[in-house]
Amino acid sequence: MSLLFGMRQVVYLFAPLREGSPLVGPAGVASLAEELREPVERLLDEVGPEELFHTNRLLRLHRVVRDHATRPLGPGCEPRLCIRYVTRRSFRPYLGRWVEWIERLDESTETEPFALALLARHGGGVFVVRREGAIVAHIGLRAYSPRVWELAEPRLTKHAHASLTACPEELFTALVARATRAALDMDRIPVCMTAPKMAQARHALESAGYLPYARASIYATVAR
Repeated sequence: MSLLFGMRQVVYLFAPLREGSPLVGPAGVASLAEELREPVERLLDEVGPEELFHTNRLLRLHRVVRDHATRPLGPGCEPRLCIRYVTRRSFRPYLGRWVEWIERLDESTETEPFALALLARHGGGVFVVRREGAIVAHIGLRAYSPRVWELAEPRLTKHAHASLTACPEELFTALVARATRAALDMDRIPVCMTAPKMAQARHALESAGYLPYARASIYATVAR
């Protein structure tokens, strides 16, 4: 996925959680590009997964990656991600006022360039809200594996009016619930990655019954 957007992933660290509690035991996975393997491995030898995601450790990880990457870091690098998932049992559907506003994009009938771009990036489906013919909010699903689909962060567009921009929480909850239901109906497990700054998306996920699964750090550079 990174290469599609002109990026090359160089660091991916993954540390599972147990029901949102601190890590139990030294469980984790590291995927590293060749130029980052030695410096990041030295850091991981010193710090266990249960300690890595403390603020000072993540700052050190950021410096190591920045200093040893052979090309500039690209946008979207996140040292502190929380991965959440939902099951049929934990899922809480949304039944509020936004239900009737959400539509699923249909590639066979859609002609708007922005809508077609969304469909190209999200093979599992795209759900939008339109006002006066313009898309004001959207969310999408990507195939992460045959059994797991990634839920993209719900977003507003430039066409969203001021009231939505100021308070999008309920709309985001509705979009998350609609996309989640689509994934569950296809017998897929939806997961979503959020950074600390994504407070509104995190609230929407929690409202829909998403549970903490793991912590992760992801870095990418501009592709060669």
